[in-house]
Amino acid sequence: MNFKIFLENSENYSADVKETFKKLPRKHFILIKDYKVEFEPNNTLEGDSGHIGFIDEEKKQIKIAAPWNYGREFTLLHEVGHAVWKYLVNQKKRKEWNEIVKQTKDKQKQNDEELFCMAYANYYAKHKIEIHNHENWNKFIKNI
Repeated sequence: MNFKIFLENSENYSADVKETFKKLPRKHFILIKDYKVEFEPNNTLEGDSGHIGFIDEEKKQIKIAAPWNYGREFTLLHEVGHAVWKYLVNQKKRKEWNEIVKQTKDKQKQNDEELFCMAYANYYAKHKIEIHNHENWNKFIKNI
């Protein structure tokens, strides 16, 4: 089945989610294609005040809150980034990413996976967040 037709005919996603997923490379979308995306109305996830998004591989769902500082699209893409990191970024690529992060001036103090997910979300999001907008980060994401 054609990837675009699959997305357009999928009843599991809202129109906005479908538009976001159309931006992703097919091999990225395939990782989460059977997942249900759930939105919550609060600034953080219900029962988890420390997170604004969560990907659950067992239940095949992605939960997204309505965070104050990040858009829902960005948060959704960040969670997809976790799946991409786990399944498509091998050890060699992770070492390469670590070197890129070390060279990034004024980077946030997060681990490599979290910074990757921020870069991933920023690369595909409609509205970029400047603190996560680094040329070398974008080149790396583009080649995953």
